[in-house]
Amino acid sequence: MTTWTRRAWLRGISASILAVASRDMYAHVSAGPVDAPLPTLDGWVVDQFGRRVRLQDMLLGGVTALQTIFTGCSSVCPLQGALFSAVQDGMPRVNARYPLRLVSLSIDPLSDSPEALRAWLQRMGAGPNWRAVAPTGAVEQIRTVLAGRAPGPNLDAHSTQVYFFNKAAQLCWRSPALPQAKEVLYVMERLAQA
Repeated sequence: MTTWTRRAWLRGISASILAVASRDMYAHVSAGPVDAPLPTLDGWVVDQFGRRVRLQDMLLGGVTALQTIFTGCSSVCPLQGALFSAVQDGMPRVNARYPLRLVSLSIDPLSDSPEALRAWLQRMGAGPNWRAVAPTGAVEQIRTVLAGRAPGPNLDAHSTQVYFFNKAAQLCWRSPALPQAKEVLYVMERLAQA
């Protein structure tokens, strides 16, 4: 199966499931603007190339859409990868004053090595503006800040929301559960024009 065929298949499956699935199934908090933008936690992450970087530094200076995933997930994470693939395809059409970036943040850093993250990105057809990272610590703190409350113990029931960061690396918007690519692109464009 070629990469394009796999991507088309994943998009078709995700569209079908999104049409049937409850949008609130994996949501932790309501969608929309964060009342007071939240600063990024000052934690360290390791990217798909094994580079260690501060999460805040990685998010500064651009508009970032971030999702939580883990590479061993076979339920919603492939759908989230297909979503970001569609977003990535639409990013060149966005009128932006700041760089646009996609980040897939692992919530299973013990299993998600740089090699596993790189392989996951490759399966999803990721380009240069899409990174995958795993926290080196404080994963539960990061998930709590993103979701607005403490996450449950079951990794498979993680949030499928997309979290948006402005150029100052502040969390300023949360999508509904399992958003559509056009919704993600709309928020990114608004933040990138601010």
